[in-house]
Amino acid sequence: MVDVLSRRIIDTYNRFAPRDPNQNESISSISYVHRVHKEQKFKKPTKQAVENLFAIKEDVPPVTIAPRRQYPTNSQCNCNSRGVTKPTPNLTNCALKNILKYTPAQKNINLLNRVFNHLSQVYELKKYTYPQVEGTVIKDERVKHAIEKMSVQQFRDTDDNDDEVYNKLLSGNKKRAAKLLRDMRSKLSDFLLRFTSWVLYKLFPCFLKAVVVHPAHVQMLKEASKSNLPMIFLPLHRSHLDYILMSFILLNNDIRSPLVASGDNLRIPFFGSLLRGLGAFFIKRRVDPIMGRKDHIYKAILHTYMNECLRAGHNIEFFLEGGRTRTGKPCMPKYGILSVIVEAVIDGTIEDALLVPVSINYEKLVDGNFVREQLGQAKEMETFGSAIKGIWQVLNSNYGMIRVDFNQPFSLTTLINTFNTNGKIPKPIFNKKLKSNPSSTSLYGTDVVSDEHKNIVESISKHVIYDCANTQAIMSTNAVAFLLLNKYKQGVSMQELVDALDELKTELIAKNREIGFTGDYLDVINYAIEILGPALVMKEKGPSNEDFIKPVSMLPNVIELSYYSNSLMSCYSLDSVIAIALFSLDLKSGIVEQDDLVQASLELCNYLQYEFIFCRPCQSLESNILEAIDCLRNRHHIFTLLDSDKPAQVSMACLDIDDEERVVYNPVQYQLNAKGKEYAFFLRSLLMPLIEAYSVTASSLYKLVDRTVLENELVKDILEEMKSELSSGSLLYEESVSVDPIKNALKLYQRLELLEVHTEKKLKLYYLKENVNNNDSVKKMFEKIDVYRSTQKFDVTIFSYDMKE
Repeated sequence: MVDVLSRRIIDTYNRFAPRDPNQNESISSISYVHRVHKEQKFKKPTKQAVENLFAIKEDVPPVTIAPRRQYPTNSQCNCNSRGVTKPTPNLTNCALKNILKYTPAQKNINLLNRVFNHLSQVYELKKYTYPQVEGTVIKDERVKHAIEKMSVQQFRDTDDNDDEVYNKLLSGNKKRAAKLLRDMRSKLSDFLLRFTSWVLYKLFPCFLKAVVVHPAHVQMLKEASKSNLPMIFLPLHRSHLDYILMSFILLNNDIRSPLVASGDNLRIPFFGSLLRGLGAFFIKRRVDPIMGRKDHIYKAILHTYMNECLRAGHNIEFFLEGGRTRTGKPCMPKYGILSVIVEAVIDGTIEDALLVPVSINYEKLVDGNFVREQLGQAKEMETFGSAIKGIWQVLNSNYGMIRVDFNQPFSLTTLINTFNTNGKIPKPIFNKKLKSNPSSTSLYGTDVVSDEHKNIVESISKHVIYDCANTQAIMSTNAVAFLLLNKYKQGVSMQELVDALDELKTELIAKNREIGFTGDYLDVINYAIEILGPALVMKEKGPSNEDFIKPVSMLPNVIELSYYSNSLMSCYSLDSVIAIALFSLDLKSGIVEQDDLVQASLELCNYLQYEFIFCRPCQSLESNILEAIDCLRNRHHIFTLLDSDKPAQVSMACLDIDDEERVVYNPVQYQLNAKGKEYAFFLRSLLMPLIEAYSVTASSLYKLVDRTVLENELVKDILEEMKSELSSGSLLYEESVSVDPIKNALKLYQRLELLEVHTEKKLKLYYLKENVNNNDSVKKMFEKIDVYRSTQKFDVTIFSYDMKE
């Protein structure tokens, strides 16, 4: 009777009660569930059911083995002996771990773990002591010498020879040194780290779906930490969240949290103190001269502080790129802080250090976008109000997943020896150097790192950036943005985009790139479109009622979309250079000389050296170009190799290097292949926005003939010229209208000894060098760049169907 009444009440409730879409069809009383279970228990199975059971036992279901996950080591590196920690075999093929989902070990499960799991997690973390070093820094001989040197220089500038004046200057400089140290120092606190970790466990799920790492990476770092050498973490810098994530991951895996070099622009009320307690030490982006001289005191304080931190056993984290990337591509490295660490190893301050390159990628950037800055507007400085506003916006948004990959740690001593074998300093890739005096505003000066070690520091920095860029996981938003912006700018049907994504993923795997997404491609694309938002990607219904996807390719939206697309440029930069170089040659016969193609590619790499690091410093750029050409020939069929009986000769690209390093080969000819023409056109389009930006910048230099122009005014004029050409149709790519490539082009023309720059009070003045201060010289420079932009030879008829395989 009770069961009957219960069922009728439940049926009535299910008929009229509001229903959650995730709720089951009905609810049942406990007695009813027990009765149904008993009926099922004693019910005889049918003949068909019995046969099915036997079939299940006898038939072995097919097993699908997941592809082996690529462990981020440097097996292709010529100095790969530097690795100090090998991957753990039983963890290499493990699935990625979402660190936001903490699950206590079975042996530790109790009531406290279940109810207060995050609180229990931070309580059980390994405790470390973080010694403070301010007392030893201020007493160091280097600091004392810098104070005395600055005081003597100031005393000589005065007309008074009284000792009391000198003592007053000396006392003032001592007080200034103490204040600089107070403003700079970190107050890393174990308690604050744990408390912040608990807070982040609550906040991260509000705006992130996951923060994933590889278990083998974590185990690798734990093994490396047993060496008791300081670990130097070198992440790519994309967001202000980078250093918070790094400390969060390391802390919750019982690895000593690092001191983090932060720009002094983050030393704002409350947040500056919080960051200081979490390990930040604040450094100036620019070291302003004192009375026209180098600030010896500040540089000595920073140098000594870092040395004492390393000697005390602290790990250190800093960003080789300096600031956050504004384009999505890795920035060229800044050498200041790394030079201090290299000098500390060379002079014996520390025995050795372990460099750990780190790749971080976001499905959607938490910091918003940098469109305003790319269109020439001034950067907005961080304030307390802007920080609060930014945090509120973040907590009410969806930023998808973050992927963090730790590369194999390597010994700094080993790498120094690699680039300095028998005292031989490695030569730079390009012959010409930027001839300018060391900046008085940079830490990277002769008073911090010796001239003979500068090439070593630069080689190590570029090596790390290259490794980080090529082990960065490709997220779904990167892949979809790349395809829409570079292949389907006019839009594409959903099915075509699915096929293209499948093809792209296959290509990336062939290039040994890590893929940060999985699952059905249709779901991946829909998810990426949702994350990117309607401001960047539009989804419409096509003529046959199918989904039609179209990128928003107008300014300023296209600049933000190109940010996500540019994460893949490191995969295709060298291929694109070869394709652009190919179409700059005379192709009327459809035959290409290998040497001509290599020479044009090397020249173009030289022009784009501030945009990409095309190969590791321990490798030959020419060899990498030849390898890429072979890949384009064998995999994508752009070329067909023709037989050649010409005698062997030395590569013209190698005439300036030692005899043992010269490349000798038989002259080779290629015939263009019709099979690969579409792919060749696609590759050419990838870097054409940069070529357009460099070309327009070169043509605008005529404004500097007999004139001196401020950098801001010059960049603004070039942007206006680009917008004018874009509206007239002579500029083909909207994403060309951007500040970063313009500034990089100006650096290039300075290196090519066309421009001079004078810096005073944070202002840059540009003018043409005296020997090229005329329109003809500007025109020659423009023609050298514009030959790669020209479309007069861009003709499909150059591809022959008469193939000789």
